[in-house]
Amino acid sequence: MVKEEITGIILSGGKSSRLGVEKGLADFNGKPLIQYAIDTLQAVCDKIIISANNQLDDYAAFGYEIVEDQVKDIGPMGGLMACLERSDTRYNFVISCDTPFVLSDLFPFLLESIENFQVAVPVHHDNYIEPLCAVYATNVIWQLQHCIVSGNYKLTDFIAEVKTKKLTVNDQLSFYHDEMFVNMNTRKDIQKNSPDG
Repeated sequence: MVKEEITGIILSGGKSSRLGVEKGLADFNGKPLIQYAIDTLQAVCDKIIISANNQLDDYAAFGYEIVEDQVKDIGPMGGLMACLERSDTRYNFVISCDTPFVLSDLFPFLLESIENFQVAVPVHHDNYIEPLCAVYATNVIWQLQHCIVSGNYKLTDFIAEVKTKKLTVNDQLSFYHDEMFVNMNTRKDIQKNSPDG
């Protein structure tokens, strides 16, 4: 894997309605949630794009390109679409800003198996897939456009329609840990997962 040939995409464009503040900028153990995603991606790719729709100046302060959704209020599909259109690499490491426990090692593991596929996605705990922590080929753009035009904004439905490689991520892998895919959606989540929680 050559870092220059991969774009990292951080999805931080949601409404954060359950958290009550801008999710990517929310403090978690002393630093903004989005910083965890940046740290994860910096280890495996040189270019990072941030999907954001609010507090753009605050996100721009992290030093990366900010991309707003072209189609608003359709969930993460809008951010994914806008960032893939901006990407100039074949493959893209995609991570949501609210998964601070994801390790960098996950993405090369997924990338190794994407040949002949359009998406490589982790599967864990009773076949639960993680479309917001996956590798996407840029050539899925037209299929994303089709989903958006047809009004189906569910990434799980999109994943089912494209050539997807599902990879089991469990304790057989050296980098796996039980909290890897925990989401910080509410204040309670943040408090529970803090050292003093």
